[in-house]
Amino acid sequence: MAEDQPGQPGSQDDRPDERPAERPTEPFGGQPEPPPPPPAYGPPGGPPEPTPPPPAYGPPGGYEAPPPAQPPQPYGQQYSQQYGYQQPGYGYPAAPQTEGSATAALIIAIVGFFVCAPVGAIVALVLANSAEKRIQESGGRLTGLDQARAARIIAIIELALTALAILFFVIVVLGAIGASTNS
Repeated sequence: MAEDQPGQPGSQDDRPDERPAERPTEPFGGQPEPPPPPPAYGPPGGPPEPTPPPPAYGPPGGYEAPPPAQPPQPYGQQYSQQYGYQQPGYGYPAAPQTEGSATAALIIAIVGFFVCAPVGAIVALVLANSAEKRIQESGGRLTGLDQARAARIIAIIELALTALAILFFVIVVLGAIGASTNS
């Protein structure tokens, strides 16, 4: 019972409280506690006003026809039409492309000079004419006009040389026939 008297050593008055008097600055894990969250942002003067709910089933009255369907547009185009500006392109503008038939005409004219001259020349001449027509109608999007002209010149020279070769061959044959009949 001596233990129950106040002021004696070992009594409840001498024991410190179970809780510490001050909070520790760091928890036992060694990391500090996170700071309190910042105050909420919003208009001054209190909470925002609630927005009215949307209409439940649509416009009152009779049935309204939906707007006519439009074909889908590429990404970004609907915004440029809506706001009146054009979306800028990315990087440099595309370089003009060389017309493929002009290149083909030039290759056929050169190869045809050594292999089956008149056929290659005629094909090259047709391709060169059509390529030149396409290039002029493209408005600068296609190049290769020089190739088409070179193919045409080579094809004309090829046809002229073929005609001279045929003419020479005919003259030689006629000369041989005339020499054999005279003897």
